[in-house]
Amino acid sequence: MQPSSAPAEPGGSGTRKSPDSRRHPAQARGALRAVTTVHAAALFTQAVLAGRFLSGDYDMLTAHAVNANVIVAVGLVQVVVALLYWRPGRGPGRPAAVSAVLLVAEAGQAVLGYQRTLGVHVPLGVTLIAAGLLLLVQVWRPLPPGPVPASNGDARSESGRVPPPGTSPEAPPPGTSPEAPRPAQEVA
Repeated sequence: MQPSSAPAEPGGSGTRKSPDSRRHPAQARGALRAVTTVHAAALFTQAVLAGRFLSGDYDMLTAHAVNANVIVAVGLVQVVVALLYWRPGRGPGRPAAVSAVLLVAEAGQAVLGYQRTLGVHVPLGVTLIAAGLLLLVQVWRPLPPGPVPASNGDARSESGRVPPPGTSPEAPPPGTSPEAPRPAQEVA
């Protein structure tokens, strides 16, 4: 990973490290996509197993309980992978936060299921499936293209304001002719 270069300008350091989330290792993103896909599939399977149990196939309750343990285990792996994607991988932190919340909710969901507290267990299960699918969509969405915006102190104009994209700090403000005199700068 190389830092991006910005031309040296007043108030800037000349070179800055890019917070660009597209520069993380591809392996971290691929691992996060894989574990999130497995996690979402296990969550969806849980609903299928519960439906089969409610339809009269009572052996599915055991499968539902086993799958609950699988979900919590995969959720734990997902948290670790999401943290690695975020910190050393330089990816966004949202998947790590959502994964941690999901893991806590899934552990609580398992406890509620074993206690047969179905009034909370069923709606929480629906919520977990929806959250898992939304996270799945988020991690599979392509990263946005485009340049990284300059941070404060980088590529500033003489007036201390960041110029609009596509303009240079030396360009006259929009709506004025290039020959028009520029206003004098105030000295602080």
